[in-house]
Amino acid sequence: SLATIIGLLPMALKLGAGSEAYAPLARAILGGLSVSVALTVFLVPAAYVLVYGRSEQGVG
Repeated sequence: SLATIIGLLPMALKLGAGSEAYAPLARAILGGLSVSVALTVFLVPAAYVLVYGRSEQGVG
């Protein structure tokens, strides 16, 4: 995901030739990737802790 975000930055910022037409698409993809990465990093572990609790951390 990080490589895709970095790769789409020039297109989203209209830095390349002909990128004016693709800039809205690049911004939409960047927004979706950013939200999905944030949800994966923060929301999924938080939901796991809520469902399964912290009782398994003391084992082992």
